[in-house]
Amino acid sequence: MLVHTSGILLGLPFIARAAENAPDREAPCAFAVARLRRGHLVIPSHPDDCRAATDSPTIFQAASLSKPVVATLALKLALGGKLDLDRPLSESLPDGHIHRQNLFALRAPPIVDVVPSELLKKVTARELLSHTSGLPNWSPTGPLRLTFEPGARWQYSGEGYVLIQHLLQSLTGVSLNELAAAELFRPLGLRDCAFKLTERISQSLVPGRSASGKINQLRFPYEIAASSLYTSAADYATFMASVLADERLLSLVTHAPVQVPKAPNVYWGLGWGIERTSEGNHIWHWGNNPGFRTLAMADLSTKDAIVALVATDTGMPRAKSSLREALPGLHPGLDLYLVQ
Repeated sequence: MLVHTSGILLGLPFIARAAENAPDREAPCAFAVARLRRGHLVIPSHPDDCRAATDSPTIFQAASLSKPVVATLALKLALGGKLDLDRPLSESLPDGHIHRQNLFALRAPPIVDVVPSELLKKVTARELLSHTSGLPNWSPTGPLRLTFEPGARWQYSGEGYVLIQHLLQSLTGVSLNELAAAELFRPLGLRDCAFKLTERISQSLVPGRSASGKINQLRFPYEIAASSLYTSAADYATFMASVLADERLLSLVTHAPVQVPKAPNVYWGLGWGIERTSEGNHIWHWGNNPGFRTLAMADLSTKDAIVALVATDTGMPRAKSSLREALPGLHPGLDLYLVQ
């Protein structure tokens, strides 16, 4: 998720050198939608920009839609007894956390600092997943520090999900992409998902574009839990269906969510935003990378859902329009200032 503010993008630190241009070729599509009805993937009644007959579904950067996938991996470990959501991180990371300050300078030598175990004693996995850890969204120009005491309030944090990535790798001994493939991608048949750029992904990746129409996108050679997921609309909708069908996991997601400041009826659970209105409850998330805007939401009662992926910086209004068409009614989450 990215919003220009004083030269910094709220989703990713703005590092122009990191935005490597893809070859300027005709995009297979710039907009794709997938829907669930009662928890099952349905074929669209009318085509979007992506040709339904194509043999290779178009792949987009999911941007911050990466976070619910990472949260699901963490919650699966918790349900399996391998992760205590309320135990201090220092117990699993006694040597601290190596924090890369220039995470999105994708080909530059890393600039790192070590987050000490003393700080990690104050933070839990539950707080990371619910954005209540006290960590900033990004800390691209210096050491990572808390901005308030963990648990005090909600503050969106990409850094928190990178720390969750480190925790998952420490607990399992495998990379984020390997863990996701073993626990989600292969079991669910998600052939068009990966947390880093692969040959298959590269062949079907739609080029993200700026408002002027020029190609503008990051190309991730390594995993970044907060934003590097590649996916097709259908694959992400299939992932959502698996979440909606897992009552134990969904209970963890939605139990005791925290209020999002200055956003009535908007809360945050473990990995997902939660809308609570008189018309029903929804889980949702959005994404904002250079050249891409993404949006996903599901009705917890009907299990109807939508995923909208757009390959342009100006695509969020189109994604919101598609969501409102698929899921009519009040959606206060879409008014959150970050969702642009």
